[in-house]
Amino acid sequence: MLLHQHLNELYDDSEIIYLNQDSFKLSIIDEKMLSGGGLRTASFYNNNINVFPDVICNHKNLQVLNMSCNKLKIIPESICKLYSLRMLDLGHNEIDNLPDGIGDLESLQYLYISDNNISLIPESFYKLRNIIYLTDNLLGKIPDVVFKVNSLVELRLYNNKVIHIDEKISHLSNLHEIHLMNNHIRLLPDEMSLMKSLTVMDVSNNFISDIPLDFGNITSLRELNFRFNRLNELPDSFGY
Repeated sequence: MLLHQHLNELYDDSEIIYLNQDSFKLSIIDEKMLSGGGLRTASFYNNNINVFPDVICNHKNLQVLNMSCNKLKIIPESICKLYSLRMLDLGHNEIDNLPDGIGDLESLQYLYISDNNISLIPESFYKLRNIIYLTDNLLGKIPDVVFKVNSLVELRLYNNKVIHIDEKISHLSNLHEIHLMNNHIRLLPDEMSLMKSLTVMDVSNNFISDIPLDFGNITSLRELNFRFNRLNELPDSFGY
């Protein structure tokens, strides 16, 4: 379930625990609504907010933050102090860069930064884990630092400008799903045949003409989408 789906607003006896300000046409966030220290989940989905409110970063127990579908351009370095954060949705904004310390959020399990203007990824990114959504950005390749995220299980980079997949992708031994549709990919490295945990792969709508010879030997694959490419033939390993 993606974070931009609406969250319920719940309260305890003294302060807000879950704050839902979805679709309120907000341009700024009133700091009064962020008073106290008990906030666990905050959602400001689908507003007109263009400045990230630093006061949010005072909530050290915050676990879920949804700032998707706003007009944010800059994410402050102070967000990297939210060490309890497990889910962060910054999708559908106008963000050019991520803070250098984003990898310090080592509790983060889901990171959504789709549909922004991001072209570079900070080196600290390798500390992150599990699921990363980088769709609809300006990436010309899979950033090298992604190949260091050893625990990564799902990678979404569709609707970018990726031309080349580095052989180091095979280092992601825990990767179950990879979604690279709608890029400019022409070649798949032979090393991808070694990715024995891969269950879903979508590289539709690219410029791929050949598939690695042993690709059909990935017995874990359950879904494989090569539609709308330039394939000449399938290798014998597919057993067609």
